[in-house]
Amino acid sequence: PSSRAESALRRPGGGGGRALAWPSEMSLFQAREWWSTQAGDDEEFDIGCLCVANIDNEPGGANKVVTGSFQGVLRMYNPKQKDYKIEDLVLEKRMDAPILQLAAGRFVQGSREITLAILHPTKLAVYMVSAVSQGGSVNYYSLTPAYEHNLQRPAYNLCYGPFGGTKEDRDYICVQSLDGVLSFFEQDSFAFSRMLSANFLVPGPICYMAKCDLFIICNNAMCVEAYRYQVLAAAADNVDQQQGQEATSGKKVQVDWSTNIGEHAQSIEITRFSRALSANQQEILVVGERTIFTIKENGGIRLQKRVAEYTISAALSYRLPPETQDAPPFSNLLLTTHQGHLMVFKEMQLVWCARLQGMMPVQACVETICGVRGMVICMDSHGKVQINYMGTDPPTASLVNTEMKELNYDEMEEEHQDLLRVIRMTHGEGARDAEEMLEVRARVPSVLDTNADDDTDADDPVGRVDGMVMQCTVHLYISLTGAKPVENVTVALKAPACFALSQTSIHLDSLQPGGAPEIVPIVFRVWNTVLCSGLDVIASASYFSGNQHPRTVVCEFRLPFALVAKLIQPVKNASFKIQLDCNRPPPPLQSLFSGLLAQPHVPASLGQQMTSLLSVQYVSGTEATVIVSKNACRFSVQASEFAALWLLAQELSLRLEQHFKQGGDGGEPFHIAYQDSLPLQDYFALMDDHFALRKHLEELRSHLADRTQQYRVIQKRLLVRFKDRNPSPLNHLDTLLNLTFEQTLQLTECIDDVERSLRSISCHLSAATELVLLLIRFRFEMDDENFRLLRLHFSPEVCDSVEQGWEEQVDASLMHLLRTALARNPKDRSAIPPPMKVPHDTLKLKKRITSVVDRLATGGRIAGGEEGGEMNGDGGEHDDEEDC
Repeated sequence: PSSRAESALRRPGGGGGRALAWPSEMSLFQAREWWSTQAGDDEEFDIGCLCVANIDNEPGGANKVVTGSFQGVLRMYNPKQKDYKIEDLVLEKRMDAPILQLAAGRFVQGSREITLAILHPTKLAVYMVSAVSQGGSVNYYSLTPAYEHNLQRPAYNLCYGPFGGTKEDRDYICVQSLDGVLSFFEQDSFAFSRMLSANFLVPGPICYMAKCDLFIICNNAMCVEAYRYQVLAAAADNVDQQQGQEATSGKKVQVDWSTNIGEHAQSIEITRFSRALSANQQEILVVGERTIFTIKENGGIRLQKRVAEYTISAALSYRLPPETQDAPPFSNLLLTTHQGHLMVFKEMQLVWCARLQGMMPVQACVETICGVRGMVICMDSHGKVQINYMGTDPPTASLVNTEMKELNYDEMEEEHQDLLRVIRMTHGEGARDAEEMLEVRARVPSVLDTNADDDTDADDPVGRVDGMVMQCTVHLYISLTGAKPVENVTVALKAPACFALSQTSIHLDSLQPGGAPEIVPIVFRVWNTVLCSGLDVIASASYFSGNQHPRTVVCEFRLPFALVAKLIQPVKNASFKIQLDCNRPPPPLQSLFSGLLAQPHVPASLGQQMTSLLSVQYVSGTEATVIVSKNACRFSVQASEFAALWLLAQELSLRLEQHFKQGGDGGEPFHIAYQDSLPLQDYFALMDDHFALRKHLEELRSHLADRTQQYRVIQKRLLVRFKDRNPSPLNHLDTLLNLTFEQTLQLTECIDDVERSLRSISCHLSAATELVLLLIRFRFEMDDENFRLLRLHFSPEVCDSVEQGWEEQVDASLMHLLRTALARNPKDRSAIPPPMKVPHDTLKLKKRITSVVDRLATGGRIAGGEEGGEMNGDGGEHDDEEDC
């Protein structure tokens, strides 16, 4: 198997030819087993528990396979022929602790021989492995301890190398603990320990880059970070420091560079993976959960490839023999998957894929075994060790053409085309089993519930009219078509924050096809403490089909306007006003808003007064009015608050479009126009109020953290005083404790009040954003696709959290929009966006919103035209080079 194994690992197609598709169960391209054994029974193994090296320093250089289990059993194998023999197991010893990782290197001072490092949870031990011979043959192998280090913290993994630019004939060891502390050992002596981050959560892979003297890790924030050894050595001791305590001397631990990859890393290696690298360049190969990254020496991402079809179980970068004597060696990437595949990547191209036989490796190695290069050693979590080669077995017998007549190639081609036609018809039009299809429909009543049971208290903050709770019951009809039933159907509902739902998630154990639909009633009520920002509700049903494929069905519906507003006597005075022009004579308000008049609590006399003016009062108490001018074909919407204009303006535009769509005469299409300037100043004032509340809430939380820390410190001091055998005066510590407790309670009450105010102002900001988007659409006559893309970037969904708020999200989205679809020139497109962070104020966000409006006004469009990419007007005067 020598030539087959080596060629499969070096060239595309391995032993057979071209790059291959994914193999099936009966694929010809399988990893051929050369040697295998089971390392123990009922033992567990993971990455790091396999090591392949000439660990006994045999003059012939034969590699040995060393395994270590979590049960603490160390085994060493010396394969000498195909198939496992009992004499291949040359060493077996039970250690006194679980084995986390094995490593082979020059770890003994004054010796250039390869030694074995074993990492235990609380100990690092280095052993010398030697063969004891007698009469010219090896009798047994001995394991002699060289030195060991007791660890102060539970270990996770290790890396080794010539730290600090030391000689290449010696290796130092770095151990990473479970709490993120790096401990450095210069062979048999301890050097120092450093904690990289105080906010450490879980450890990840670690690797040492000798060329730049860097330690590469991936933290719990999914960032690949690099720390220079000299910086770590010169930094102050920060291990076992209390939070907030400053080091007495020395510098802080500084990261050399950091790159966010968006997923947790499984493997980090230093290699020469990209063929475009120069002779003195290296790169960092990071294998994530479903993506492969190559990172430059300075932290920039060079290449990345998504491997979404399979989940990666193990990864290895192995060096290739140099093609010429002067050429630098490159590397390929070997991946194994949970589905049992073994894949070889040359750069980002899959050049070979084979199926493993009955195992899912957790670690793999590529080494020379018995003089055969390119052998793949794999080990799974149960201790099964396989040595495979990748290639195809040669045919046992050659095929001989027994017919002596001349071949008719025309008939062969015709038969070939007929067979292809049959295959296409079979795959395209053949009978298939009908896949299960779930359907979700919503029946929304136009009239509110009248005979509903009032299960609320009188002081509950829900909308009421004439003493009755305003509520609407929507029935969801869930039906299934197909041949097989489905189980565990989950329906989730998403509604604006102003609505109170009887249930937001529905779980159905099973659903039978062809039967009566499952009817689920959902009761919607309205909170009277916040302004309603919309009436659209989304119901999403998720399930697994009969083929165990995940499926999702989405149903969108709109609640009646009467649920959030009620008719009142005409109100003519208002603080805010917008005017909408249309190209058709406006219909009577009684026909447009017939749904409001049909409600049981609306008297008939009130509808007769609706000739050219209609006023409503939202459940939150805000009033809004629509006035129609038939001569000018104009509607005026006015309200006492700016955000209150949105819902009535949206309802008016939707009812107008529906009215003229139903009674269309085939003439000019109906459209609405907004001729005035956009009310951005009123909108910016609301944005400032929202941002000020966020900053105030952040300050209150900071004060609360200080007070709680102070409370704990006082408690500790009081406990020390109370436990002292010789009582000492309290020095008013009890008074300070009570005062701190009262301040903590006051701060929590203030935080609750500010959070309620923030929720209220968030609803106002969401409604105001929807209004500005609607006016932009009418002002610049945007089509549906451009408006959809603009709404995705200029999002009206206000979701604030401790780490990220609405201002940062919209600012980053609009910056991306200004640098891509609405860019003025190619220079703007090539600019690198800055990292997202909490701004000091809203000036830049206002500037970006104004820039987007200006570029839309000069003819720029997000989709459907190339003119948006080159802006030659004055729409970008407001931006400087940094902001665009």
